[in-house]
Amino acid sequence: MPMDAGSESRVGELLVKEGLLAGGDLDAALKEQRSRKGYVPLGRILIERGLVTQKQLTLVLERNDKRPRLGELLVRNGSLTQERLDEALKQQRIRHRPLGELLVTLGFITDEEMRQALGIQLNIPYLDLDRIDIDRGLARLINRNYARRHLLVPVSFVGAVLTVSINDPTNRGIVDDLSRSTGFMVNLVTSSQDSIKRAFQKMYGDTIDTAPPVEAADPSDHVDDVDGDQGGSPTQRRRAGAAVRHIVALAIERGSSDIHIEQLAGRLQIRFRLDGMLQELPLGPVQQMCEEHPLEIVSRIKILGKLDIAERRRPQDGAFRTRVERNGQMQKVDVRISIVPGYYGESVVLRILDKIRVPKSIEEVGFSPAVTAKLLQLVRRPAGMLLITGPTGSGKSTTMYAALQSVYRPEIRILTAEDPIEYVYEQFSQSEVNERIGNTFARYLRAFLRHDPEVIMIGEIRDQETAEMAFRAAQTGHLLLSTLHTNDALSTVTRLRDMNVDANLLASSLLGVLSQRLVRAVCSDCREPYRPSPELMQEFFPSPPDDMPFYRGAGCDKCSQSGYRGRLAVAELWTPDQEDVILVSKGAPPEEIRASAQRSTVSMVQDVWARLVAGRTNLEELIRTLPYSTVFQFRQAVAAGTVMPRRRPWPS
Repeated sequence: MPMDAGSESRVGELLVKEGLLAGGDLDAALKEQRSRKGYVPLGRILIERGLVTQKQLTLVLERNDKRPRLGELLVRNGSLTQERLDEALKQQRIRHRPLGELLVTLGFITDEEMRQALGIQLNIPYLDLDRIDIDRGLARLINRNYARRHLLVPVSFVGAVLTVSINDPTNRGIVDDLSRSTGFMVNLVTSSQDSIKRAFQKMYGDTIDTAPPVEAADPSDHVDDVDGDQGGSPTQRRRAGAAVRHIVALAIERGSSDIHIEQLAGRLQIRFRLDGMLQELPLGPVQQMCEEHPLEIVSRIKILGKLDIAERRRPQDGAFRTRVERNGQMQKVDVRISIVPGYYGESVVLRILDKIRVPKSIEEVGFSPAVTAKLLQLVRRPAGMLLITGPTGSGKSTTMYAALQSVYRPEIRILTAEDPIEYVYEQFSQSEVNERIGNTFARYLRAFLRHDPEVIMIGEIRDQETAEMAFRAAQTGHLLLSTLHTNDALSTVTRLRDMNVDANLLASSLLGVLSQRLVRAVCSDCREPYRPSPELMQEFFPSPPDDMPFYRGAGCDKCSQSGYRGRLAVAELWTPDQEDVILVSKGAPPEEIRASAQRSTVSMVQDVWARLVAGRTNLEELIRTLPYSTVFQFRQAVAAGTVMPRRRPWPS
């Protein structure tokens, strides 16, 4: 028996400890293993049952050094004597060749025996290709030159899973290449080298001994596009690929954050989110392709994102990377895919993650000078909690990335837990939340505290466990940044109380709370004076200010006729003073804390007033974006005369 029962059980216990497997599932898998006639590794049974993936199992085995050695497996199953293994190991130190290959060369074992043991070691099946019927139709899935170069053949295609027999199953990069290029999940099996060559000849009508062509740089050059049951001729698929490239390039050029592709009754609607609002842009000849072949467009996007092109009933998420030319240089842009089924067909949203548009410091975010100065002071503190609040789409993640870049120094360690990772930075150690396998924000926090960081960023505080862990981390010498969904800065206290965070812990660790919104900026190319409606003026002013100018955009090509171009960050920042801390620690009512915090808060009202009198935004945008509590405070401040003096608007 290649591995003793105790070793197999310990592997299972490791998977349970890692949160990848339930104890009951482990017991059932061990029971099934004992019932099998021949030896089957526990890992293979777990994979067959869908309890773990090949990648998860490989990671656990390698990280805990539990993978059985090839030589030991061969000795235990009787294919090799210990004396011959020792001899081969001596030869390996001299010849520097893989042990399995050397054993076959020395004639100590056959190639088939080596492959069977290798399959057990890697937890992948051994398949005798000479005993199966080769489906030549599978040749369309993998390009002949690529298959020849890597000595592999596709052996089955079921659902969205492509099974490939490969000469070197230790080459895990092949799995990533094929998954990325075909859009399918790829499983590896191993077979004898001679049987792979014979199967290749049957499938491709060519011998594998032919000299391989020069390898191209992009693996997709070796793999044919496949649309599966989506149909479409090769010409239509090429046109669909060109259409998708055009749409993504247009979005990047216009600075769009998202592309919405929706199948409606008899047509395909494509809209771009510009400055937070959805707009249709002229697509030219591409529009006709999208209208006539919507399924090919969706299929091409699925292939790019390595998604299941046959699945149309369930939501799917994926990602791909594209390249754009800027100033003579090629730059990478990541695109995240979200697909959900609808009544008329699948709806696709592409999130454009263009790092060049992300602020590289707090100063570049564009807050008011008072907010910027205080924020910089807070992120330079050695310990404590800084929270950023606001609704979805208010720029919280952007501000956190900017803060991390402001605080970064080569001599400190920054760890992040995100859901999902939007932008990748080399100077940070970034981890992605995956609740399906138990990698939650709270679990990462516990692990981070043993990882010796100075700064921790948690994408969002969603529950009591995460909140308590975060504040304890902030109290024990770490600077911690996170986000929370509240309407304003002071509502954070109530929200954290609802999560049962200890009042003393909250008071002692909270450095500050930033509440922010993004308002659209009036287009500077088509800006013109106007007078808001009396109803709108009444919301902001006790009496209409006759001497104050207001501006809007008339609409031009630069702003896609919207009248707005770009967005401005407006924010309030609460930095609790000593009196605030005392009130929080003794559990004072929210109204009492709010009254006290007026002294220690940089109000959003002042920020909004400055943008308004400078002609940078207008009342229509403010009433759409701001929480009504801020609009009410604005009106009170105008009535009391506490807003900043009016400045002349910027030059026309």
